[in-house]
Amino acid sequence: MTSAFGGELSDPELWIRQQEERTTRLTTESHRAQQELAETRVEAVSRDQSVWVTVNPSGVLLGLRFGPRAQELTTAQLSTRTMEAYRAACTEASQRMLDIMSGLVGEDSSAMAFLKSTMPPLDDDEPGEAPR
Repeated sequence: MTSAFGGELSDPELWIRQQEERTTRLTTESHRAQQELAETRVEAVSRDQSVWVTVNPSGVLLGLRFGPRAQELTTAQLSTRTMEAYRAACTEASQRMLDIMSGLVGEDSSAMAFLKSTMPPLDDDEPGEAPR
């Protein structure tokens, strides 16, 4: 007898136990990944340390703080520094999310390829900005 997933099915009870174990393992790994993602927070700071941002693995802004240097900046400069810190935090958060998910879906899986395809490209430094 051949199983629906290929291969010989000489012991149906063994096959069922193997599938139950696989399901249990995947469920446990899924819950672990969910917990890690829920707990992940990434903080980044602008180069001049005027702005700190905190994001979750999806890049949702969770916190924004201004340091004493922020008072010396124009609104345009402050906006630039905020986006600089935000991009850095999102880049790190995306990498952490991919690291967590690779343990669940596999580094070379089609699911991981899809996740990577939804990530924004890593930004190079903006024109006119000093390298990090």
